[in-house]
Amino acid sequence: MTNSSFDDQAEFVRLLSRHSSQIYGFILMLSVTHADADDIFQDTSVVLWKKFHTYERGTSFRAWACKIAYYEVLELRRNSSRMTYLSDTALTALATDALVLLQQEDERKESLADCLGKLAAHDRQLIEEKYFVHLSTEEIAKRSSKSIYAVYRALSRVHGLLLQCMRRSLDTSEGAVST
Repeated sequence: MTNSSFDDQAEFVRLLSRHSSQIYGFILMLSVTHADADDIFQDTSVVLWKKFHTYERGTSFRAWACKIAYYEVLELRRNSSRMTYLSDTALTALATDALVLLQQEDERKESLADCLGKLAAHDRQLIEEKYFVHLSTEEIAKRSSKSIYAVYRALSRVHGLLLQCMRRSLDTSEGAVST
């Protein structure tokens, strides 16, 4: 195996691992059953590897993979009477909506990461302890020598700050796209 093909293989595995749950979710939205989605995901993964040389580096791997997955869904529809519950037009509309939802999810994640970075250090620490370290509210209260009620209030306040920040961020980004 040449160094170049090893690099391609490593890049493919990294990208597929990173986006597999979203690609599977996209396929599941277009499938009748989990079994169909599993089959389509497996077929899609094989096709993605075979066509990886056509993937343009620096573009959205997930979008490229979902487009291929869409064609794999169509292929199963042609070969199976179980997959014909929706018209081709309805399936196309559903696929388009699913891609929009995935894009919105990405935007929300980016917004949350940005807003977390803007928090005061003690607020960020509180969020990290609760959601990344998975400490209970009681454990946080003990560690910080505060009452459980005070920790709940602080969490509520920080949630509000994050929500406001994300709304501003997402409103701004949506405004920038629509103009």
